Amino acid sequence: MQRRIALVLVLISAACFATLAVLTVLAYEAGGRPLPLLTWRFAITSALMAALLTWKRPRELIGGLRSLHRYAALSLTGYGAASICFFFALGYAPASVVTVLLYTYPAIVSVVSALLFKEPLTLRRIAALAVTFAGCVLVVGVFDDRTTVALPGIMLGLGAAVGYSAFNVLSARMVGHSSRLVLMAYTFGLSALGVGAITLLVGEPLSPADWSAQLWLLLAAIIVVPTFAAVVLYLQGVRALGAPRAAIASTAEPVFTIVLAALVLGERLTVTQMLGALLVIAGIAVAEWPVARDTDGIALI
Repeated sequence: MQRRIALVLVLISAACFATLAVLTVLAYEAGGRPLPLLTWRFAITSALMAALLTWKRPRELIGGLRSLHRYAALSLTGYGAASICFFFALGYAPASVVTVLLYTYPAIVSVVSALLFKEPLTLRRIAALAVTFAGCVLVVGVFDDRTTVALPGIMLGLGAAVGYSAFNVLSARMVGHSSRLVLMAYTFGLSALGVGAITLLVGEPLSPADWSAQLWLLLAAIIVVPTFAAVVLYLQGVRALGAPRAAIASTAEPVFTIVLAALVLGERLTVTQMLGALLVIAGIAVAEWPVARDTDGIALI
């Protein structure tokens, strides 16, 4: 029963993560801009996670200060960069396409791990790479004249996958078995500082004082549902389910995003794109299924 509950938690987490792209597009329609939205999303979520840790595990939160330089490196080169790419990609490509492109990250992790850390690139992983690549080609419409996905959207979507892959690979080696919640609390906080600095450097207003009530509500939804709740639920579920099975269950996220984008945004993928999305999900499942991970799971962007 405990494992069934854990599976349900991970699936709910995937559904929560799936709302991020849709809510972000709605926020843009309400006048939001990528960099200010990201800054406040990171800052407030970090504060919520720090409060939760202060209440439940204060020693772990304080102990995390010893790894602050590692969290900063992971934040600025991996998670923060991936999030910036993801948020800007949504201005050029449909939410469902961007999410599918993001989910090419397991294939990228396999390649990076093989090239940099000499992890074996087994036949199963090679098959997963081939299936994922084929799915990606179909999703972006390389062979379909009816599909028009702007090149910047494709590049930024894949950039988000590369950034998240870097965060995934490096976090496992730089912070080992440290608490994932502590990792995310510091990563979000440091990402808020980094993205906030970029926002000011490019001359965008950071103050939310002029935001409409609708934009504030959408920001609150982005913080609560696909960020805070999704991370906490995933970490709760992965304890009983195990990281490999949780990774497989979380592949439901692109499916949830495609459905939500169709219902809320009116997006419609072509038959070819749907086939591509299914291939990407199949590639993830093939890549993740038998593999034991040495981390307890980390959040998607």
